[in-house]
Amino acid sequence: MRQLLFIVALVGAFSFTRATEAQTLKTNLVNLGSAGTLEIPTPLDWTLAHTNVGVPDHPIQVEVHAPSNSVVIRFDLRWDGFGGHPVRINPPDMNRMVSNNIVAQFMPLAVEKIVTLEKLSGPNVTGVFGRITDANWTPVLKNNYPNITDGMFRCGNIVGNFDMLTYGKDGPGFKAGLKVLEALRRQPQ
Repeated sequence: MRQLLFIVALVGAFSFTRATEAQTLKTNLVNLGSAGTLEIPTPLDWTLAHTNVGVPDHPIQVEVHAPSNSVVIRFDLRWDGFGGHPVRINPPDMNRMVSNNIVAQFMPLAVEKIVTLEKLSGPNVTGVFGRITDANWTPVLKNNYPNITDGMFRCGNIVGNFDMLTYGKDGPGFKAGLKVLEALRRQPQ
């Protein structure tokens, strides 16, 4: 039975990747006022939702969802500064912040016991992320994501945190989500 579930998931993931590669992209716009507009290019069948859930420093919060929620990317968006204080976050700060967040928030549930950071880079975006495998994953549960990618990015004067939820650490969902992150760009106001 487990092998059958694995095969079904693998076929579904392969189909998802092929469909994503064949699609043209649409640009989702998130207005950040004087900081400009963040452009989030996604496949046509992905959706954007504003989620603002009350984080203390009031970032703009959005999510992009692939069909059937096979990939979800959550963004907390700010511009140079936190809590009204101007601060330019540099790469070493990002590394420290992402590593600390992963240790505090995800490591107790992770298969991994050390944090490995990877670079995020695209034509208009840079950042860092770490990938965590959920040790408690049960493949029978709907919308239970076994893999979490936590990171930060900079796109011009826009800085953000993101969590990407996928069904495979290196699978087609992760690769599709990574393409979205690498394609981020800022449009001046």
